[in-house]
Amino acid sequence: MIRTVLMDFDGTIHDWDSVLIHSLDGVLGLSGRELYHIYVYDVHRAIVHTRHPERHDDMMFHCRLIFQHLHRPFDPEVAELICRRFEEASERARRQPIYFDDAIPALDRMRERGLRLCLSTGRGAEEKAETLERMTGTRYFSHIFSEPSIGHLKTEPAYYRAALMRAGSRPEETVSVGDTPMSDIRPARAAGIRTIWVNRRGEPTPSEADQRPDHEVRDLLEAAELLAG
Repeated sequence: MIRTVLMDFDGTIHDWDSVLIHSLDGVLGLSGRELYHIYVYDVHRAIVHTRHPERHDDMMFHCRLIFQHLHRPFDPEVAELICRRFEEASERARRQPIYFDDAIPALDRMRERGLRLCLSTGRGAEEKAETLERMTGTRYFSHIFSEPSIGHLKTEPAYYRAALMRAGSRPEETVSVGDTPMSDIRPARAAGIRTIWVNRRGEPTPSEADQRPDHEVRDLLEAAELLAG
């Protein structure tokens, strides 16, 4: 029986994508959606997550890979512009976060059913949890986990093992819910945790067996209904 939910934030609760797409519009002569797709799928997930997880937050490194992907010579001024746009988007997201319409109702349903919610994210976890509490008037998370507080990257099974220990939860009674197979599904599975992939973008199911979730849903309300069963 599931008792504890390790809940991802960006892309799962918070609509970070739309903020970033708007900020990147016009850079490199591309639409924000085009550049976002290159950043997320061709660079961040395909290369950084798989080969260089320690450079997850190194935006200049991402920029170099974007130029390589586009077969263009590296332009430091444009790279600096991309970095500034990311910083601006991050600041906007901190000040005025956009939560998916289904997110708060789903969190409410999970709490009402007695599930213990733990925020499980990369960085800025405390601020994200505090902002959500301030905007909703509800404290949703009993525990708040981040890479700095855990001491491991979220792409590592050790992150999830440490989260289990701190939450006092067993793997078989815990589920990881998130939108990124490389950080929300694969390492959680390796730690023996059940997984729910929130596939908001309608992506194909990962071909790698270790990234395939136990369940796939379109939004958090579907995840809440699944956990109620």
